[in-house]
Amino acid sequence: MLTIKHKFGIVLSLIFIISIIVFNSFMDKFFYQRFKIYVSEDMKENYTVSFKNLEDYILINDIERDSILDEDLIDSVMKFIVDRVYCQGVIFDFDGKVLSTGITSENEIDIELLTKLPSSFELAIDNKTVLDIEKKNAKVYGKLSYCIYGKDYKPIGILVLIKDYSGEYSRNIANKNLINISVAILFIIIFIAVYLLSSRMIKPIVILKDKVSEISKGRYPDKLPVKSKYEIGVLVQSFNTMSEKLRLKDEQEKAIFRNITHELKTPLASISGYAQILRDNEVKEEFKNKALNRIVSESNRMHELVVTLLNISKQSSDLEEYSFEKVNIKEIIDDSISINLPEIKDKGLEIIKEYDDAMVNGNNQYLTILFRNLINNGIKYCYKNTKVVINLNSEGSEVIFSILTEGKEIPENMKEKIFDPFIKVEKGGFSSKTSHGLGLYICKNIVEVHNGCIQLEVNDNISEFIVKLPSFNTLETT
Repeated sequence: MLTIKHKFGIVLSLIFIISIIVFNSFMDKFFYQRFKIYVSEDMKENYTVSFKNLEDYILINDIERDSILDEDLIDSVMKFIVDRVYCQGVIFDFDGKVLSTGITSENEIDIELLTKLPSSFELAIDNKTVLDIEKKNAKVYGKLSYCIYGKDYKPIGILVLIKDYSGEYSRNIANKNLINISVAILFIIIFIAVYLLSSRMIKPIVILKDKVSEISKGRYPDKLPVKSKYEIGVLVQSFNTMSEKLRLKDEQEKAIFRNITHELKTPLASISGYAQILRDNEVKEEFKNKALNRIVSESNRMHELVVTLLNISKQSSDLEEYSFEKVNIKEIIDDSISINLPEIKDKGLEIIKEYDDAMVNGNNQYLTILFRNLINNGIKYCYKNTKVVINLNSEGSEVIFSILTEGKEIPENMKEKIFDPFIKVEKGGFSSKTSHGLGLYICKNIVEVHNGCIQLEVNDNISEFIVKLPSFNTLETT
């Protein structure tokens, strides 16, 4: 299976090869066109000079222009012309027979080529001046053909000027090859640079692919080093964050599973034990009632635990599905205090409320669960005849809620762990036999989904839970 690096290399190579071929083809046409223009301009000048020289020859030799015949076109005519235009020349009659030739140097021209009819001979007969470029034996020649007029302005022959342009053609080819080679070298340098750069860019992606594969197998790799501040670096950083969150979530789920097993094991054992005693033995009515009450009690305890776990499992999806709205936190707090009035009076508590109206953009149902849990816990676990101080205020873009109570001391090392599932403060602090240790875990989840934070501050037997929420918030869906 080809990797993305190899695929990119193949695509880049194809682009490189096609670009070189297209560029070479373009340069071939460009330089050949320039060569044709050069030959055309030079032969045009030779045509003008040769035509004038023909007129001069007629004038010098007292030949009447209107009476010249094809037999007057002897070698001396062509010799006179070519000596002044520095070309080779030949005059044909209309049947293709050579009437005269003019050679400046036998070393510069192939006699066979000189006497060969040009490819555009028929066009020249039709009174057209035609330029041909022909290649023969590694030589390049320009052939200019035009019609000669004699008596009564009738055409009497075709004059062909031939010039060797091999030197100019070779220089043209050399310049073209030089440019092609230079461009090819430049393309190769660019190709290598792009390939190395792309390989460097792709390398983190390949590593990420392997690391994602590890995560899919349940293994969580170490954090990848972030070597770039651009998109790749952001991607690596996001992967590290995702990997850490997945690792923590996996560990949390495993811990929850272990704790569920532990939490269910005790009531199940109790229910099973009492059920066996009731089935296998004749027991007194008093013990029977006690056993049945214990079975019902433990069954209710398991039912509450299962319901709580179901609520946790659907909590995140519910928060994402429900629309957010402006929620008045003060109203929720007042309602929560009202619900707990019987216990407040029973314990002789003094509720000190120091807050103003505060609005947040959130889910009313779950924010109610959040603040009710915190207020219920504060009232449940504080000492009798003490104060419960509840603060709510807005600071900048945040709404800050706090509840301060006086009760049994919470160890310092429990400040962070207390928000984990199934955590109970058994020693040196408060706990409840009916508690599953999930209330604060639920609170933490609700706060985090609302892009806020929750923390606990302790000072001896004084505990303060603090919640910070954005005044205006959008649901986190990442």
